This record gives sequence, C-alpha cells and structure tokens, in this order.
Amino acid sequence: MAFMHGYPGEVRQHGIARHVALMVIVLVVLLGLMIDFRGDIVRELLSGLVPLAIILALMLFVSLKINPRGWKRVFQKGAYQRVIEQDLAVAGELRGLDDNYFIIYDFILELFPIEFLVLSPGGICIIAHVRQEGELSIRDGILFAGERTLEVLTGNLWRVCHLVNIVLRKGYQVDVMPHPVLVAERSEIADYDGIAIRSPEGLADHIRAETDGTVLEREIVEGFAYYVKERYASKT
Repeated sequence: MAFMHGYPGEVRQHGIARHVALMVIVLVVLLGLMIDFRGDIVRELLSGLVPLAIILALMLFVSLKINPRGWKRVFQKGAYQRVIEQDLAVAGELRGLDDNYFIIYDFILELFPIEFLVLSPGGICIIAHVRQEGELSIRDGILFAGERTLEVLTGNLWRVCHLVNIVLRKGYQVDVMPHPVLVAERSEIADYDGIAIRSPEGLADHIRAETDGTVLEREIVEGFAYYVKERYASKT
C-alpha cells in the first residue's frame, strides 16, 4: 500500500480560526499604532478606515490562497462535501499503489494549491480535479467543462509541475518533470496540452504506466517527500 500524508475529510490542525485570529490581532495592532489618543479619536478612526480595509482585503486574499478549502468548509458546506467525496474516490484509487509510492494530499506550494502529489522512483505525478460540471470539450485550443473554461486550472497545473522540477534541480540536482493529470468524472478526451485526463477508476493504472521504470533514487524520493511534508503540507 502507498504511503499517504493527509486524507480527504480529516480535520487539519491549522484552520480558519487561526487565520481569523491572526487578522484580528494585526488589525488591532495597526489600529493602535495609527490612532493618536491625545487628539480626536473618531476622526483618527475614520482616517484609518481606508488603509485598514486595504490591509484586511490583502490578508483575506492570502488566506483564501493558502487555505481555500477551509473557507469553503465554513461558507459553502455543500460544495465542500462534494469536493471531499470526489477526493475520496481518488484517494481510494491511489492507496492501491504499492509501497514505492509516496502521496501527499492537499497542500499549498508557494501559493499554488496541490490536490495530490504522487512521488515514486519511476517518476512524479501531480493530480488536479475538474470541479466544474459538464462534458469536457476543446474549443479554439482551450479546454472547457460545459460552458466554463479550464484555462486557469490547466495553466496552474503546468506551473506547479515546473515549480516542482525547479525545486528538484536546485535541491537534489535531478531533472525530472512531473506528469500532470486531470481527473474528470466523465470525458471522451484523453489528453490536452500534454495533460492526461482520466477518471478516478483508471487513475492508478495510468500512474503505474507513467512511472514504469527508474528515474529517481529511492533516497531522493523519500527525502523530497519528507521535505514537502514538513515544509508545506504540515502548515495547511
């Protein structure tokens, strides 16, 4: 059985409450520094509203980027539950891989969310899920789910692949490009722009085929898995 860090539906140690508490503390401290209590406090408060609102918006943006599922769990419970059900189907498939595979679930790598990172001596796969409903189609060279474009999703998936490749080259002196994979509930399209498109049921077989061989030493795989788990996955 594959080694898996994180699993769909489990409660994370760092949640939205910590983000909200940090934002409140920062705003209170900034407010205290901005107000001159010897003058007109009401006027000082009004003059500080605009910069404080900008700072709050920036903090909310960062929080949404590094913990999107946490916010969805609070404000979009139905959508969050659907995401968990989809991820459970993928996780169940991936756990059927053998112990050469290390899987890290749901973390942020330099502000880019990664749903599943699969590491093995035979190669690396990065998996993203098509959350939009509708049949997949390609129009004017762009992938769509129903009427919604998936250009951002596919672009970010390739960016994450290149980012992982850069980390491996700089930290481990190996040049291995991860295989990007999109999971879709149904699709007649098997590939798009170098990205494999598979259903959850065919995912494990595809990963075995893509990682058939040896391109990384097991020590590097274990070291990189530990590095990602400790530096990135443990913070989400």
